[in-house]
Amino acid sequence: MKLIAPDPEMRVAMPYDYTAKPLLTPTEAKFHACLLQITQERCHIQVKPRLADVFQHEKTNGAFQMISQKHVDFLICRPDDWMPMLGIELDDPSHDRAEAKKRDIFVNQLFASTGVPLLRLPVHELDRLEHLVAELTKAWNRRSKTLELSSLP
Repeated sequence: MKLIAPDPEMRVAMPYDYTAKPLLTPTEAKFHACLLQITQERCHIQVKPRLADVFQHEKTNGAFQMISQKHVDFLICRPDDWMPMLGIELDDPSHDRAEAKKRDIFVNQLFASTGVPLLRLPVHELDRLEHLVAELTKAWNRRSKTLELSSLP
């Protein structure tokens, strides 16, 4: 085991400047805390997983390129086998841009084509806790049904 942690006074030269930043925005962090409370550790909550790490794809560059630099805000997985059960996208005003709308359509289609539900949650609805719980439960149940049907001979 080797810890890579230089002295705080030391700086390592790099060709570009990099600095650490929070993984989640304040809104995403607040929602993550809400998800933790709702799920009570009954599932795994992944934060910003890359779509290429979530979905199998054809072994062609085109298929990989379409998903390699995209992520979903949150991915809820079964606790025993880490199977993706549903994705969650927090939609803020940035999703109103033309390029974002195009990306959102692709992500919607990707999730639909794989049988994994995707919950698009406008940020102004984050405080509708009962509705959120109902939608998460519905999505989980639909995914469970899809997985049951796919395992039948």
